Amino acid sequence: MFRILGKQRKKTVAVADISSGRVSVAIIEISHKGVSNVLAEEHVTLPFPDGRQEASVAGIIKTLGEVSEKAIVAYSKKSTRSPRISSVYACLHTPFICSKTIRAEHAFNDRTLIGRAIISDLGRQALETDTELAHKKIFESSVVRIELNGYPTANPEGKYASRIAASILFSEDVANIRSGISETLSRVFACPSPKVRSSTSAILSVLKENDILKKYCFVVDMGSQATSLMTVRKDVATEIVHVPEGSLSILKRIAGEKMPEETLTLLRMLALGECESGACETIKQAVARAEPDLVRIFGEAMAKMALERRLPDDLILIAPKELSEWLMQFFSRLDFAQFTITTRPFSPRVPFGQAPSLTLENGVSLDSDLSIMCALVNIEEMRV
Repeated sequence: MFRILGKQRKKTVAVADISSGRVSVAIIEISHKGVSNVLAEEHVTLPFPDGRQEASVAGIIKTLGEVSEKAIVAYSKKSTRSPRISSVYACLHTPFICSKTIRAEHAFNDRTLIGRAIISDLGRQALETDTELAHKKIFESSVVRIELNGYPTANPEGKYASRIAASILFSEDVANIRSGISETLSRVFACPSPKVRSSTSAILSVLKENDILKKYCFVVDMGSQATSLMTVRKDVATEIVHVPEGSLSILKRIAGEKMPEETLTLLRMLALGECESGACETIKQAVARAEPDLVRIFGEAMAKMALERRLPDDLILIAPKELSEWLMQFFSRLDFAQFTITTRPFSPRVPFGQAPSLTLENGVSLDSDLSIMCALVNIEEMRV
């Protein structure tokens, strides 16, 4: 049910998106109309890490504080009201997180009234069966599907059933970064501790809310230095694999000693069939040298995911827009057809550049990751 925020009242919320290659902060205004207006946005692209995770985490937390302060200044210049932020959300990406969906079932002796306690017990039961996640580091658990007597239901509480099954998404903080992020955002915005979400849950929730997530599909969420691959079956991410290869590392493979910006431009032109200069021939050769390793890296991950069941060939790509055209061609390669249900290549699609539930102030732009997180905040605030 939608919550009316007041006849003309609006709520101002800060949203932070943290990955290994980029830190972004937006300040959004949420109204009772169901559409959020992004008032300000600031971001910093981070240098390629030196391999020491502790140095990378410390640098990211420091950068987050600086970017947050810049966002407040930008908001203050655009707003005639006091720049008070009521709450903060933060999104963490791989390689800082690991997400996993666990299914648990329970059969009753008789028809039983389903309540919140039963669903909570299922969550505990699901976690007890897991041997992979570090349970003390789990910061997120959300029920993504409930089945009563074998049938999915969005509102199980208050209904009777003789059998219940739940699929629950858990996310853990594998880099011990969450406490530093919470402390920084609370201090800068003078708010309670932020609500921390994983990029996995953010993507799945926003795609489902906008009717983009199909019942069976394969989601590729490419970050700066890592990529999350998710198999969605019956609206649930049944397999989630994190690949240590992302947009920055791919670009580094292809660019070599060249400037990344120049390489990005040439890749975009190459994907569109508009690249004919001598530099384009050089980039073609660089791509040809890099692709076999990339096919192997992603192919091994897909093979692991397809061990029991092949993958849906409908591929949803979340990636930096500068690389999207080339990545769509890369993932539609014949090499990956061996892993799909149809044994045909993937059919990639980019869901949207900007979430439809958002409007932007003049001069404000969002990358795909921050756009998705702002859209998730809009969804959650409307459902409070």
